[in-house]
Amino acid sequence: MKRILMLLLFGAMTLLLGFIAGAIIWVLLKIINYGIYFLWDFVPEALFDAGGLSFVYILTICVIGAVLIGLFQRKNGILPDETEEVIEAIQKDGRYPYNNLKTICVAAVLPLIFGGVLGPEAGLVGIIAGLCFWVTESIKRRGDKLAAMLDGDVGQAVSEVGIAVVLGVIFGAPLFGIVNNLEPDSLAEKYRTRLASKKERIFLYIIGVAGGLLAFFALGKLAEVLNIDSGGGLPRFDSARLFTLADWKFFIPLLAAGIGGAFIYLIADKLTKLLAKKLGDRRILSCLIAAVCIAVGGFLLPYTMFSGEHQMVELMENWQSLSVAVLVLTAGVKLILVNVCVNLGWRGGAIFPIIFSGVALGYAMAMITGVEPSFGVAILVAAMYSYIARKPATVVAVLLLCFPLTYIVPIIVASVVSAKIPSPFVKKEKEIETTVKD
Repeated sequence: MKRILMLLLFGAMTLLLGFIAGAIIWVLLKIINYGIYFLWDFVPEALFDAGGLSFVYILTICVIGAVLIGLFQRKNGILPDETEEVIEAIQKDGRYPYNNLKTICVAAVLPLIFGGVLGPEAGLVGIIAGLCFWVTESIKRRGDKLAAMLDGDVGQAVSEVGIAVVLGVIFGAPLFGIVNNLEPDSLAEKYRTRLASKKERIFLYIIGVAGGLLAFFALGKLAEVLNIDSGGGLPRFDSARLFTLADWKFFIPLLAAGIGGAFIYLIADKLTKLLAKKLGDRRILSCLIAAVCIAVGGFLLPYTMFSGEHQMVELMENWQSLSVAVLVLTAGVKLILVNVCVNLGWRGGAIFPIIFSGVALGYAMAMITGVEPSFGVAILVAAMYSYIARKPATVVAVLLLCFPLTYIVPIIVASVVSAKIPSPFVKKEKEIETTVKD
């Protein structure tokens, strides 16, 4: 009984923490969106009053952003940490620093408003993880009892709740962060073992995400009253017709195209990491190279800039007016640019750009094959994302709310099959890790 009461008390605190985290995420996303609007819509319209952005303007804004990011990184180091780096730091050190949250906020916002091909999740995960550890310091005296109840450190448990809130709220997919925390990180660990070891935490994940979504919903309603845009999350891909058995004959080509896109992403990741290693500590030069790449890509293929969250809606409406070549090039270039950004200093998340690229490639395949468009997009995005992340259940949780429930079977099949296909990139990473440990 005492254990249950303690869990409920901690659950109430987690609900409040989730609400606060959701509110912080909402505010920061608004700052990012208004920053993007100011630089890329308001200023050019006020100065030039012309349709479309010139290459000179795009390059100028990207270069200014690169210099600011480079100078910032000279002083503060390369921030924000990627989501995987935050999780690894928590698992390794048992904590995540919270003494530089203002710095992480600036680091998270700068690359996004200056045109980076990035999602916001990386910076926000670091901010919320730091906030969670700050909160747990205040309950440290009771930490031993809570730690015993949660089968581990309280700070880690609360930070995992924070990460679940960030991912669930940003992508509008409540199960995303929860499943991501529960899905095994390697083939050696079984799902059943993972779930059994975190049974107490599952309750907290759900409560925390509920608090975050409640804050997002409440602030969204307030934004509607104040006539403020409150959009966010992944769009929904409704179909004009239900897919048929005839569409399934394109499953293998769609799966292959998704894995091909994943190869582009993973190869670009390796090459840009090598370039970053060559550049070393030359932060401004590194960021400038990324800026030029962003500007060239954004001028020639406008959909390659930014995260792709808002552009996905436009693409859903206009994809038939684009050629197959433009759709394929947009997908490929965006997959390359997200790695150019992340590895050369414009830090942020990769999930939105990956999903957008999968959508563009899916529409291209629909043009080529005649497959039902949403069916093609669902399979291709699931295959690409799952091959990269190697976490099929997490991929399903992300895409679950983007497609009609009838698409759950093709999404699951594509996610599981692509994750099971061996990846030479994963093998090499494991060999590198083993060498480092030895």
